[in-house]
Amino acid sequence: MAAISPTLELIGRGPITIESAVEEEKNVIHWASYGPATDKLYQEIWEQRESVEALVKHHMALGNQEKCTVLPPHDWIRGSFNVCVLVDVKSSHRKVVFRCPMPHKLAEARYPGSIDEKLSCEVGAYAWVEEKCPEIRTPHLFGFGFYDGRHVSLHFAVCLCLP
Repeated sequence: MAAISPTLELIGRGPITIESAVEEEKNVIHWASYGPATDKLYQEIWEQRESVEALVKHHMALGNQEKCTVLPPHDWIRGSFNVCVLVDVKSSHRKVVFRCPMPHKLAEARYPGSIDEKLSCEVGAYAWVEEKCPEIRTPHLFGFGFYDGRHVSLHFAVCLCLP
């Protein structure tokens, strides 16, 4: 009877055996850490859901009586570098996305500021596309914030794009 080889669970890929891990060109040990780090991030966001709801209300300029509810994590959408937390906005009968970069995928611990740099570039590109390419449909950006607490609510401010 053949021995069953132990496997590692990897995000974005099915389980991998030790034999196939040796053939990978990626750092499989590092890759294996993404699952627990993602689970921890989801837990942290879920524990801060009231803050997320308050931020959504703030950036959308909703009144105190308006109700926003963070949907449970199984409804969230995860990409390679971001998690999109879905928030139900009762008054408008729609869902909005509260997008959070995943620090472990952006090496924030090793390179502090990488998340803020990513967000700055994305917001700048977004503003440029909206200004220069109005024929491209883009979702409405209500606001954005950085690790140090700086934030912009585009409902109240104008986002300028330098030439």
